[in-house]
Amino acid sequence: MGPLFGLVFLIYPIRAVLTSDPTPARVSLALGGAALFAGVFLWLIWMQEPLWSASAKPSEVRKRRAAIAFLAVVAIVLNLTLGSEWRVLFFHVNVAAGIMLLTRDAYVAIAGLAVTTLALGLVSGMAWLVLPTVVLGLWATAFVRQVAVVAELRSAREELARLAVSEERLRFARDLHDLLGHSLSLITLKSELAGRLLPAAPEKAATEVHDIEGVARQALREVREAVAGYRQPTLVEELAGAGEMLDAAGIFCKIENEAGVLPNAVDAVLAWAVREGATNVIRHSRARHCQILVAREDEEIYAEISDDGEGSQEGNGGASGNGLSGLAERVATFAGRVETGSPPDGGFRLHVSLPAASSAAQSKGPEPGLDGSVTGEDWPR
Repeated sequence: MGPLFGLVFLIYPIRAVLTSDPTPARVSLALGGAALFAGVFLWLIWMQEPLWSASAKPSEVRKRRAAIAFLAVVAIVLNLTLGSEWRVLFFHVNVAAGIMLLTRDAYVAIAGLAVTTLALGLVSGMAWLVLPTVVLGLWATAFVRQVAVVAELRSAREELARLAVSEERLRFARDLHDLLGHSLSLITLKSELAGRLLPAAPEKAATEVHDIEGVARQALREVREAVAGYRQPTLVEELAGAGEMLDAAGIFCKIENEAGVLPNAVDAVLAWAVREGATNVIRHSRARHCQILVAREDEEIYAEISDDGEGSQEGNGGASGNGLSGLAERVATFAGRVETGSPPDGGFRLHVSLPAASSAAQSKGPEPGLDGSVTGEDWPR
């Protein structure tokens, strides 16, 4: 509203013409010129949007340049024909240039108007007007650029918030997929075992049913924990759970943990790898033996789950389902790698390795969220 309010100052040069015993031609020129200048100025400031960046459409840039040039020509003509009182119009032209033009164009326009104001002032004795004219133009330029920066920051903050919400939803969906996939697989396995034991060994069947109840309660607790926050599994718990699960499936499992004490974030990544690797051995391998090894080797920490089952139908490298992609993303946070495939002697192997140095550095920052893992449906078989 400030630039528009400034049009009130047009009263001063018009009054100067009307009180100087003017001719009808001078009155017509004063009133018509003032109306024309005010109309273009109002159209430019009121109806047009400022050019926030250099990516503006060329047609819009040309339109504003033409409007500023037209205002400058009108101001110069009125100054030369009606007197130095019309020098006030240069204030408006500078403000319009600072607000409506791109930064580079605005500086060029302000410099040109400063030279014109100075030249006219040297003739009329009002050269000092060049200083407030330039100051107003530079102020308008700085003001509109500050508004643009604030708008860009607000837009960036909204975009970051949107991306954070989207990432949170994706991570939460993967967490539930992991938690429920593991627990429901174990419940299914124990239910089948209880059904086979029921005719011949009802007491053992009752034990399995009791275990099913425990697994179901544990699954419910884990889901509640996932809803309340984020549950990071521990490697020790997952190794024990994998051993119990494989044993219940009739798969002999050899577990070795030689990695020692690990940072929490690294421990969680390897725990997820063990959990999902064991689950998929049960679901798809038809194996009789399984080996889970967690160890350090030189500057590397790794977890390897291998079996003597049917092996991968995809060949080495395997397929890349949602779960494997999620695990790869999690491991990539530590500059690690995920390898899957069938060894030369058959079976299947999942190898997850993390560099010890980057793992230690990562553990000093926030722990990564549960943003994906290998699941049974995604096992490349």
